[in-house]
Amino acid sequence: MNYKELRNNIKKDSLFNFIVLYGDEVFLIDEAVKSIIDRYLSPDFKEMNYNKFEKIEDKFSEFYETVITFPFMSDKKIIIINECDFMTSTGSFDKSYEEKLIELINSENATSIVVFVLKNKKPDTRKKLLKLLKDNNAIYEIKKLEEGELAAWITESFKNKGCKINASNSNYIALNCGYLDYESVISLYDVNNEISKIYSYSMSKKISENDLEVSREDIDLLLTKSLDSNIFKLVDYICEGKKDKANAMLEDMLQNGVAEQFIIHMIARQYRMIYEYQILSQKGYSMNQIMDTMKIKKFIASKLAGIARNISLEKTEYIIAKLLEIDRKIKTGLIDKNIGLDIICNLF
Repeated sequence: MNYKELRNNIKKDSLFNFIVLYGDEVFLIDEAVKSIIDRYLSPDFKEMNYNKFEKIEDKFSEFYETVITFPFMSDKKIIIINECDFMTSTGSFDKSYEEKLIELINSENATSIVVFVLKNKKPDTRKKLLKLLKDNNAIYEIKKLEEGELAAWITESFKNKGCKINASNSNYIALNCGYLDYESVISLYDVNNEISKIYSYSMSKKISENDLEVSREDIDLLLTKSLDSNIFKLVDYICEGKKDKANAMLEDMLQNGVAEQFIIHMIARQYRMIYEYQILSQKGYSMNQIMDTMKIKKFIASKLAGIARNISLEKTEYIIAKLLEIDRKIKTGLIDKNIGLDIICNLF
């Protein structure tokens, strides 16, 4: 089950009373928990009917009593359990506790909704308890958003603030905020901060009730573009022989505190990705097969394809070899880091 199905089940009041939320998009997990609380609990009696446990291994009796106790002036009570390591392949749970929990689930308790939360972890569905929950469609994976989903989420986030943004600008933010980057650690919390920053700036320029719309100029002024996005652009300039633009972007990155050695590392990583893309492409792999093999998103694959069109496989091999040589010379003190970067920017 996914996030969309979870939202629909909350809206239709068709949630199973014991559910598991897991995945790597912690913002959406937190939003889901909030939606469940808002859907079932009145603000007037929330404190009486809302309980949270960081873990239940050491407080199982208290947890058990909380579940079976009737709610106060409400149809439901909500119980959130964080740190559910006992549900993972490396965690363990007292056998008697597990049996009691299974009894609770099978009893079809109608007055409590119990939410087990696993952030950046995965439940082991081979375990008896998890098999039971899976059979009841009660396990929801909350994954990071794909490109189109992210752009739609950005549009909705601005709309909820009373601010308009066109599809092109939403997509521009999605592709440049770093969320979709290879091995990105940026979450929707980070993207939401960018949205709030851009919205606040747009509000400060507001003239009338009808003119609050985000412009590309506002985005370029305020959006913190990801390092991957800048590195892609830098590699583009290098491949196209645009030395002035490459040097200008490099200077901007250095002024923003990005270390020279890290820039070299990132450029080398990018060229290795280009090389892998070229090899797979030569073997006849389709775009989807390349994405699956390299474990990259569509927009990253599209960027690699665009760069690969402007550079031969032999040239890529040559640049990777030069990058390794430059890195070795910097580390052994034969050349300065800035000189090494200057050589990289002038490889074409």
